[in-house]
Amino acid sequence: MAYGIFKLFQRRRYQTVADQFIVSGSNFATGIILVRGLGLEQFGVFTVAYALLLLANSIQLSFIASPMITWAGLFPEEDERTSYLRGMYGVQLWFCVFASIAIALVAIIFLAAHRGFGTFEELPAFLFCVVAYLMQDWLRRYYFAKNQSLHSVWNDAISYLGQTVILLWLMHTHELTVRSAFWTIATTSALAFAVGAAMERLGCSAKERRSAWQRSRGMSRDLAIANQLQWFVYQGAMLIGASVLGSEAAGSIRATQNVVGPVNVAYQAMENIVPLKASEEMRKGGVAGAARFLLQFGIKGFVVLTFAFLAIGLFSKDFLRFFYGRKVAVYSGILDLQLLYFLLYWPLRQYSYLFRATGETSAIFRSSLAAAASSLVLVWPCIHFFHAMGIMIAAVCGQFANLLWFVYEWHRTKARKLSMVEMEIV
Repeated sequence: MAYGIFKLFQRRRYQTVADQFIVSGSNFATGIILVRGLGLEQFGVFTVAYALLLLANSIQLSFIASPMITWAGLFPEEDERTSYLRGMYGVQLWFCVFASIAIALVAIIFLAAHRGFGTFEELPAFLFCVVAYLMQDWLRRYYFAKNQSLHSVWNDAISYLGQTVILLWLMHTHELTVRSAFWTIATTSALAFAVGAAMERLGCSAKERRSAWQRSRGMSRDLAIANQLQWFVYQGAMLIGASVLGSEAAGSIRATQNVVGPVNVAYQAMENIVPLKASEEMRKGGVAGAARFLLQFGIKGFVVLTFAFLAIGLFSKDFLRFFYGRKVAVYSGILDLQLLYFLLYWPLRQYSYLFRATGETSAIFRSSLAAAASSLVLVWPCIHFFHAMGIMIAAVCGQFANLLWFVYEWHRTKARKLSMVEMEIV
């Protein structure tokens, strides 16, 4: 039996799931620790700052990680893939420099305008956290792109399990603050990256960096704009709500989102392996092969998630009361909307992987534009009538607009490709 488990764990999909259990499980536990240790208001301060980190990570995923994983599956030769990945490491270093400077300026301006959301003494910890988090997150994607997903398991264990243990200790000793939380995440992320970078002997030449960027640039541009628009659908609506309703509103949104954390294993594991698999299917069977794989995978996952979310939704108030206490339990309606939001996210990602594999990334940009426009147009009236719940209502409407536009784009793409085939026959 032990041998069977060992053989099973050697498969890429199970290594990816194991890694994501570590990441999502740790994030879930960390969220509970922060809410209970900081209180909902200070957790809201942490959430607003963390939203900037997620914005930087979203840009990184667009420009670097997502194209890197997609292109890695299209290389027929291992040497070509290795050279490309080394080049993307160079691109990542440059990005991290510019991102840290930009976020420092944004954070200073934000703190000067909203002094109630934090202090300047917390800024060094936050900036170190941004840099360390971005580098470690890139490294874990690098492992997946290189088909070394087992390495990501121990690396994420250092980063995520490490931060959970330290934060729990800080809460127990009554030393948990927003600043100490950021120092903790920064330290464990930096340690994990340093160990991994040393073992991989990461480095690159200027030629490799330029070549990698030229290859990824077209896809990066469309994905970058699309992901930032998608950021506005959820995080942007939350920041607008926090500016109107206060930091507690942001804290309630983040706390209810954290309940979905265990189910988030499927989403994040999907991000690390499905685009690579879709590219491999594209290389072997063309557009039809990639579409067939994503359709079958998407239907199975959607059915499983529907039943899981229904189970959570039926006991949403009990879930919140158990994990966070009675004060947060009043936001059970927000949790129900969170479940609907993330259920819609599943088919959206399948469409996104399909357009990435086929090179039609402009369709992702257009659908994200529709989503962001819908969310931002609706967020003000929704907040006015529904208060904190209005943030999630606007975000869910954005997801619906995104999905409808994707369906339209795919039908148009299929019609165009069919027309091209008919012209070739003639």
